[in-house]
Amino acid sequence: MMRRLLVLALLAGCGGAAPDQDSDGNATADMVGMNMSGTGPIRVTARQAALAGVTYAVAREAPLGRTVRAVAMAVPNERGLGVVNARVSGWVERLDVNETGQFVRVGQTLFALYAPELVAAQEDLLLAHRLGDVRGAEDLRAAARRRLALWGVADEDVAAIEAGDTAWRALPIRSPFTGYVLEKHVVEGQMVRAGEPLFRTADLSRLWIEPALFESDIALVRVGQRADVTFDALPGRRFAGRVTFTAPQLDRQTRTLRVRVEVANQDLAIRPMMYGTVRIAADGPRGVIVPLTAVLPTGTRDLVFVLRNGALVPVEVVVGLRGDSTILVADGIAPGDTVVASATFLFDSESQLAAAMAGIMLNMGMGLDMGGMGVEGRDTGQRQGRQP
Repeated sequence: MMRRLLVLALLAGCGGAAPDQDSDGNATADMVGMNMSGTGPIRVTARQAALAGVTYAVAREAPLGRTVRAVAMAVPNERGLGVVNARVSGWVERLDVNETGQFVRVGQTLFALYAPELVAAQEDLLLAHRLGDVRGAEDLRAAARRRLALWGVADEDVAAIEAGDTAWRALPIRSPFTGYVLEKHVVEGQMVRAGEPLFRTADLSRLWIEPALFESDIALVRVGQRADVTFDALPGRRFAGRVTFTAPQLDRQTRTLRVRVEVANQDLAIRPMMYGTVRIAADGPRGVIVPLTAVLPTGTRDLVFVLRNGALVPVEVVVGLRGDSTILVADGIAPGDTVVASATFLFDSESQLAAAMAGIMLNMGMGLDMGGMGVEGRDTGQRQGRQP
């Protein structure tokens, strides 16, 4: 009872009407308009609701708005990876790209390679060139050009050899890719064999961000959805991307699904292996939704206070998925119902107190007035026996 009186005093202090009292000074009528029948409905005036910070919302049928969040690491785009290897055995006489991390472009010279096979192909080319219009010279020239091209010699270098009419000791091997050198496995003077990987490059202008989603979020994410990525190392910047891939199966150990988000990185602000946060805006299932704060979990059930016939009635509901600011209600209320969106704990306290007091008074053989705490079963003779 003390808790009830404290709530009443708080409302009265905020401008609410004070309850009526009987001749003994006990609160009798209204009690902030609370129905004490034991079912727990509560009557609160608009002024009292405003002073107590109570707000209302209307239940509506709509898709559940939800943002899927996950931590992820930036990795190089696999489509931008490349490996440069030796196509013919020889010796690296000059190494132009001699540091890991260097940026190279298509056509840039990586190293100069001396190889007896390359020299022999040049001699054939020059011989065919000197023969001129002799029968079979053109076929010999075409075969020599083809061999040089297959071994990675650029057309411009072949043209320069023909124009100079002299075989080059070491031919330049140019990069077929644009990107950064991630790995270098060659030094100047080294002998290399055909097929041996020498450089590994990566185009970092587009990166992959690969979050791992929990099972509860899998149904909300699909290929083509937009995503935003932020990094703690880049405060204030937000990178837009799209979901380009979802793995066909979950990871056995973590029970998560790997998803790929591709983002542009033209200014190279994002570095591979950076950790970031991915946010994917998703539409959940459609149904009756209310604000998250409208649902009051009591431990054994979930309650929503619905405005019906001027009173707030506690209704037990079945809730579904939670969104960013709303929650799906599977059963208990219908679209168009007005519900309490804040201060639900206050009404739950009042409702439980109403039911408890009703039970106590009924066990004592007293009747309750639906409009307040007027007790019908009291000895009216005692009132009549008192002098005004």
